[in-house]
Amino acid sequence: MKNKLKLLIKDGLRKKINTKWFKIVNIILLLAIPILINIDSVIELFGGDFKDPITVYVLDNTNVFFDTIKETYETTGIGIGEKDVEIKKANKSFEKLKDEMLKEESNDIILLLDKVDNIYTAQMTSFDYVDAVTLQLLTNAINTTKTKIALEESDIDKNELASIESPIDIERVYLNENLDENYELIKYLSTMLIPAFIVPFFFLIIMVIQMIGAEINEEKSSKSMEVIITSVSPKIHFISKMITANLYAIIQALLFVLYFIIGLFIRTQISGVGLTESFGDNISGMIGTFIESGMLSEILSAVPWVIIMLVLSFIAYSLLAGVLASMTTNQEDFSQLQTPIMILIMVGYYVALMASTYEKSTFIIVLSVIPFLSSIIAPVLLIIGQIGVVEILISILMLLLTIFLLLKYGLRIYKVGILNYSSEGLWKKMWKSLKSKE
Repeated sequence: MKNKLKLLIKDGLRKKINTKWFKIVNIILLLAIPILINIDSVIELFGGDFKDPITVYVLDNTNVFFDTIKETYETTGIGIGEKDVEIKKANKSFEKLKDEMLKEESNDIILLLDKVDNIYTAQMTSFDYVDAVTLQLLTNAINTTKTKIALEESDIDKNELASIESPIDIERVYLNENLDENYELIKYLSTMLIPAFIVPFFFLIIMVIQMIGAEINEEKSSKSMEVIITSVSPKIHFISKMITANLYAIIQALLFVLYFIIGLFIRTQISGVGLTESFGDNISGMIGTFIESGMLSEILSAVPWVIIMLVLSFIAYSLLAGVLASMTTNQEDFSQLQTPIMILIMVGYYVALMASTYEKSTFIIVLSVIPFLSSIIAPVLLIIGQIGVVEILISILMLLLTIFLLLKYGLRIYKVGILNYSSEGLWKKMWKSLKSKE
């Protein structure tokens, strides 16, 4: 019996992996994922100048602006945008700088500062449009400098002036002693981690469901089901379909991770710096804060529970898909029957996305223990710390109970359904199958 099961699984996997569709899709993914991870480099390769350095030549006729503008821009511009901007005092006339800019069609900027009738003026000259980030930073630096100079030119005492210019140090006090000090970081990361977890799970579940339905209906429509059942029991056939579909999903998921790793490796080679640094100072700093906060260890401690939930969820969805597919004779009928499954997945998908907004909502926590919905919701809530081990254990027990019931009663439906070619009264057939003896 074990040999027959192994043979069915091996044959099923070979059929799927050797298809042209599988090969074409994975070639596309192998190209697309690294390209998406390195999309900024790809854009530059095809003529983008988004990281080309910019020199801002400052012609300061006021003799008071340059140093403050340079200091202000460099302070506020740290980690913002990808442009390498240098603030430099001009050593040529405006006309000569303009002629050079026209000749070279450079992306440099000429900043002319003057004072007319006791009013400070600024003129920004460039060959082409200035990107929004650089323009905003320069504008802020000019306005901030103007305010500082205006205050310095007034009769305000230096100590009082320093007091006006110095930022307020805001001390945040929370009266609730149970608040997590990393709450804001968790909130921010959850907006990034939740979709990263949900979307692959969502597509893999759909892949498994549709694969099981397609294979069973193909065997029924070609009448090969009758031949197979004479050699193996319906139980072995049922289990083989479930294992084959899930192994295929695991292989595809591992390939997806491999393509992602290849993309990251290419990024580090192109940038010539560490992985986190290649995404910019903001992301690098956020990752450093995340590690220092101790949240990484908390998430890693949740990983075993998440894996258990994922494995049980795939088993439960596979069993349900197999039971429903056995009662249909073509893919159109199965598409109608799988609608309730899709609704369950979609409900879990959207509720999980809302989990970080409606923090520790009783409604969402209750949904996290309901089988099929818990598949997506419970792992997300556990990762962001909204439920604990007790709730996840309840979710696991409920899933185990669901799997037991599907194996016990679903197998009865499967035994009758795979040899039933009638397309009428599907729900009646299922009810009659449940009443049948094993």
